[in-house]
Amino acid sequence: MKKSSFLKKIKFKYKLSILNENTLEELSHIRLSLLNVFLLTFFVAVMYFFMIAYLIIKTPLRGFLPGYTENISLRKQVLLDAVQIDSLLHVVNEQTEYVQMLRKVMANDVQVDSTSNIKLLTEQERAKCSVEASEKEKEFREEYEESQKKEPKSHDKQDLNYLMTKPTLGVVTSKYDPSSGRNGIVVMTDRKSSVHAIMDGIVIFSGYSPDNYYVLQIQHVDNLISIYTIKQPFLKKVGDNVQGGEILATFLDEAAEYEVKFELWKMGRPLDPETFMTFN
Repeated sequence: MKKSSFLKKIKFKYKLSILNENTLEELSHIRLSLLNVFLLTFFVAVMYFFMIAYLIIKTPLRGFLPGYTENISLRKQVLLDAVQIDSLLHVVNEQTEYVQMLRKVMANDVQVDSTSNIKLLTEQERAKCSVEASEKEKEFREEYEESQKKEPKSHDKQDLNYLMTKPTLGVVTSKYDPSSGRNGIVVMTDRKSSVHAIMDGIVIFSGYSPDNYYVLQIQHVDNLISIYTIKQPFLKKVGDNVQGGEILATFLDEAAEYEVKFELWKMGRPLDPETFMTFN
């Protein structure tokens, strides 16, 4: 009974009228029950809920809610932006330092000492290389020198047909003597003189000798190899093509020695350089 009475009560319709205050004429009216009011209220609430959910999901308003600011893509973008800003700041600092140094150089506020820089680079490169010959290398060199002493070979006549440029100008202080282990000559030259390639060729070796000299080897035609040994660094590297008379190195003002050790080899045997050119 109570249940049926409750249903009747919520389904019972009430008339809501709008009257004219002066004439009491009914202008409009509406019939509503408690059930209609509840359903209408529920419908409005559901629509309001979906509208708020749409705004939160589809618009940037979700960024104002707790938790949504920790979005993974947003955090990743923030990190990328931070890294890019740091890189840009590093580049800007480098460019600023470069411009400041360039201004000092143009204003003669910085003294540039290229000689000391070359010497420093030379010492650094020398420290990286191991110039100590191994025991096998020493034994091979001794055996080869002994074989050269026992079987000296004279030059062929065709060897005299080479057109060569002097490697340097100066006085020969050590003659060619394979029997004494001297497979080339030593030329004492002047300060600020240069070392030149004797013929066209290609650089096949550039490095150090066991006694801390700079060595450059050039392969020429007819299996001819020229070897230059000095105390200064060379201007050429392995693989460079050179022409006859081209400068290979220039002595510095403060060089301790102005000597050039020059050797000529053909088919694994040394040749006397003074056979092909004069140095006096």
